[in-house]
Amino acid sequence: MKTTKTLAQISNSKSFQLSEILVSWQYYTEETVILAYSEIKRRGIQINEEIEKLITAFAVAQGKPIDQLEAEFFESTNVENYQEYYNSLPQFSETVTEENKKLEKLRRDQAFQREVFEKKQANKDILYGGLWFVGGLAITLVSLASGKGGFIAYGAVIFGGVQFFRGLMKN
Repeated sequence: MKTTKTLAQISNSKSFQLSEILVSWQYYTEETVILAYSEIKRRGIQINEEIEKLITAFAVAQGKPIDQLEAEFFESTNVENYQEYYNSLPQFSETVTEENKKLEKLRRDQAFQREVFEKKQANKDILYGGLWFVGGLAITLVSLASGKGGFIAYGAVIFGGVQFFRGLMKN
């Protein structure tokens, strides 16, 4: 099954994405390839020899020159050329803009939630790291103060110190 891209998707694509459509033209509908080719021309992007060969291969597979395919497509949509076709569908830009605004708001909300979560996690690391460090140090000092040797809780001290400083770095 071949992939179809809308005019809105094509006109908002980056240049390399348009080239990718032409490189992989076998996987896209004729309309998508023609629109990608027309958008590249509209932007004034230079077409290298490799892309030119692929466009020629597409045209040969369709049995007509690319200019004829392009003209027939725009004629079937009752416009003369790509620019007129592009301008005849102004509603897509409003839809895309609204969708982009919603997506951007969603991204900002998610980033804020992630930031809040990471801040809470950093504060927990500071608290619990500090407790482990102080607790391990206290146990070590108390056991050594007895004068008979003692228990050295270096694991708790090291673990607590690492967790504490990791929390500070994130905070």
